[in-house]
Amino acid sequence: MKAITNKIFYVGVNDRNKSLFEGLWPLPNGVSYNSYLIDDEKVCLIDTVEVDFFTQYLENIREVLGDRPIDYLVVNHMEPDHSGSIALIKKYYPAIRVIGNKKTFGMMQGFYGVASEDDVEVKNGETLALGSYTLNFVLTPMVHWPETMVTLCAPTEGVEGAKDTVLFSGDAFGCFGALNGGIIDADINCDTFWLE
Repeated sequence: MKAITNKIFYVGVNDRNKSLFEGLWPLPNGVSYNSYLIDDEKVCLIDTVEVDFFTQYLENIREVLGDRPIDYLVVNHMEPDHSGSIALIKKYYPAIRVIGNKKTFGMMQGFYGVASEDDVEVKNGETLALGSYTLNFVLTPMVHWPETMVTLCAPTEGVEGAKDTVLFSGDAFGCFGALNGGIIDADINCDTFWLE
């Protein structure tokens, strides 16, 4: 777990064992499965990780939250490196409400057999206030897959406590490679990522 900014934490995991991504693309430097936790008045998880890494993922989440519940899970992208742990997260946090767009929920049911009446369907430009942060959902179909969206997390106007604006961009600016300690560009040597 690493703090990105005030109330926003990286809870993702690294995979240095897999040699091919989706059985096709070589991974000489591994791959990271990126997920984030916003610890605000309402707690929100952004994406999940490949299911094989759920145990480490759950430990990362609990390092931030302890035994507190998670209110929301935003699913920006349904590719399994983003969504693979949805079914398990729902088992460990049964009150969690999944947020996604219309295409997200059809794919979630088809991939994982997961559906709930408490799911929240969002449309382009809709927002969700978490407390000191507000999420703004922007649909970006076919940036990767048809259900892809990004989530802009910005300080809530007139509310104290938030510092920075963060874009959770899914695969829009993605590349392969495990993280080696740093999370943001200023903390890592990006040279190895330019080819990606």
